Amino acid sequence: MSDKIRQKDKNNISGYIQGGEKKVMTKFNKKMINVLATATLVAGVAAPIAALTAPTAIHAASSFTNLNNPSIGSSAQSNVELGRAKVSISQASIRPGASFTVTLPKGFEFSGAGNGVSRVKTATDATYGLGVYLDAKDNDDAENLESTGYKDADAVVVTKLTNKSAKVELNFSNSADAADLYLNFGKINVTGPSNGPIKVAIDAASASGLTSGEVVIGNVVSSGQISLSAADTVSSEENFTATLKVKEETAGSLGNNNIKLKLPSGFKWDSAPKSAATILFGTDIKPENVKYSTDGDTLTLSLDKVSGEQTSFQLPVGFYVDDENSAKEGDVTVSISGNATTDVSSLVVGSYGQIGGGVSVATPTTILAGHDEQKIGDVTIKETVAGSFVKGRTVTLRLPEGARWQSTFESNTPGSNFSGSMENTNGLGGAEVSYTDSDKRTLKLTFNSANSTTDAGTLKLKNVEVATQPGFSGDLNVDVAGSQGLSGTVKVATVKQAVTLAAASKPTLTIGLGDQQVGDITITEAAKEAFVKKDGSREVILELPTGVRFASTPEVKVTAGDVKVKSVSTDTYGESNKGRLSFYIDSESATPSTITISAPKLTVDRTVAQGDIVAKLKGSAVSYTAYKGATDNTQNWKDNNTAAAEVAIATVGTPAPGATKTKAVFTLGSTSYTVNGESKTSDVAAYAENGRTYLPVRYAAEALGVSPQNILFDKATSTVTLIKGDRVAQIKLNTNLLTINGSVVRMDVKAVTNKNRTVLPIFWVSRALDASINYDATAKTVTVENNN
Repeated sequence: MSDKIRQKDKNNISGYIQGGEKKVMTKFNKKMINVLATATLVAGVAAPIAALTAPTAIHAASSFTNLNNPSIGSSAQSNVELGRAKVSISQASIRPGASFTVTLPKGFEFSGAGNGVSRVKTATDATYGLGVYLDAKDNDDAENLESTGYKDADAVVVTKLTNKSAKVELNFSNSADAADLYLNFGKINVTGPSNGPIKVAIDAASASGLTSGEVVIGNVVSSGQISLSAADTVSSEENFTATLKVKEETAGSLGNNNIKLKLPSGFKWDSAPKSAATILFGTDIKPENVKYSTDGDTLTLSLDKVSGEQTSFQLPVGFYVDDENSAKEGDVTVSISGNATTDVSSLVVGSYGQIGGGVSVATPTTILAGHDEQKIGDVTIKETVAGSFVKGRTVTLRLPEGARWQSTFESNTPGSNFSGSMENTNGLGGAEVSYTDSDKRTLKLTFNSANSTTDAGTLKLKNVEVATQPGFSGDLNVDVAGSQGLSGTVKVATVKQAVTLAAASKPTLTIGLGDQQVGDITITEAAKEAFVKKDGSREVILELPTGVRFASTPEVKVTAGDVKVKSVSTDTYGESNKGRLSFYIDSESATPSTITISAPKLTVDRTVAQGDIVAKLKGSAVSYTAYKGATDNTQNWKDNNTAAAEVAIATVGTPAPGATKTKAVFTLGSTSYTVNGESKTSDVAAYAENGRTYLPVRYAAEALGVSPQNILFDKATSTVTLIKGDRVAQIKLNTNLLTINGSVVRMDVKAVTNKNRTVLPIFWVSRALDASINYDATAKTVTVENNN
């Protein structure tokens, strides 16, 4: 071989590799490398060639390659030239006498001189029905003859077995190198095959070192079929050109037949082609043999002679708008007819439209409210016809109030920054980005160069990101305008709540009471990572209305998914008197999660109006865009601090009657007392003990205008609750704890019972009910007056 330097030592072969470095390998190594390489070839190369099947013997070391694959008609024919195949045999994989048989499929027979099969001297020899050519490589070198047993006279013997089969026998060991056999099916008689690939069967004994399988050498197609296509089509508002390509699948397919192409209403063909036909392949047909004729909207193509071999040609043609009232905008599609058999029944030859364009979104996305970096559907801006967008024309895309382009969300001065990418076709590119209006909701595209091609251009805005207000929901629509004259609205996304808030029940609460339990409250993500943890902002706040507070901190736990929370607390927000519960997102979710606030208890002040108690979900973890972003461009979000979700967790019923101005006088040691001069009797007399004067709480409360329904006793907790105006006092027996409007006061004595009645020193009664007291030591009387 020319690229080898043979050394005197026959056990080594040297070869030059890239860079001039010499590589030396032993023949044994070379043999092993060839075997491995061939095995890899069988697995990696043979697989993509659909003509081949897997070997039947795992040790076989040959493979098949299809070299060409001509198409023929299904009619009977003689001396047809089919394809060629290559049989690659790895080194040292066969021994003398190894053989395989070649069998033609149904509908094919060997033809040619003599017996129709023989060994040939060149791989392209078409003299024989089956011509077998051997590339022995190094096996036929003089220095290797002894080891391989190679003799050129009988190295390959080809024997015809039947009209459809032949035997190929190899009479050397190929121990010096690999070898290739080329099977040339040069003259084959076609007797009526089925349509589809022509598969030749290769059969070898399992111990021969050769592989059995199939190889494709051609394809049978319907006689007379023609492939028809159109290239170089243009978009225009008046005149059009296209290049028609005609390809015979078999020789003579077009023959004395014709192809007719009919334009839709409003269009007509030019009276002559734009130029002469170009013959792509085939020598029988010349450009002048291609005939073109028109009859208004119908073009007829034909040949004035029958081709003797497969032929293909292309022809540039033109057509124009004849009636604007009939011509429809969009693709110009011709219908195919005629007496020739074509592979298509219609063909697009151009695109018609007036100067202009449009904006569309093929697939709107679904995004989350209150989040930024949300990708909308790809926006396509398209010319109706080529050249519609002249230099300097603009297209504007304006978002609604509840949304901002990501660049304007992040910066008050975004300049030409664009969060996304642009993809253009047919030269409609180079658009400059800017943002207009005081809130930067309008994205402006200025086209700096016109489309110079013959096809309508497009500009696609891909992976565009926006930010939305927490309270936004529904369709996200963009208004289209600009100097280009485009108008309308296009939907780019659907916005859904990032989280939802739900209450297990909605009980009726009593105004002025504390420790009133409501149902479980659940917060559920609409998608993973709906709870945001970034930029150090990860708080979730459940805010109550003014005058409603959490009586205690309820349990907050994750009941579904894998989000993690921490630092649960309750407080009153600033001076607003709005109770709130807050916690932090410690880890974002990989799957949508649910957080449950279990059995919270509320305190409802006298100031709370009748109606629903609505809890609002806020905080940077669920309303991210209300806390982040460019101040000027999103100031309204920050001012309103829009909630991500809200739900009614309870309702307030009819408020309790208010207290009236009263004056009560109690006498020590007596069960009689007066209220506004009216005599009344209690079960327990007022008494003095350890320097303190004690009054029965119930009677003192009633005397001060507290209605009986607002004097409550909870046996389970031994707690007395008194409601007077906007004051809620709770006293727990046998403790020194007095709670007034949620604030705990420690008394210097314990609340006790006397004759099954709760009694307190008069000082603490006045403190609890906002009353004033006066003690007359001479008369041993206590006068109590309310202050409202």
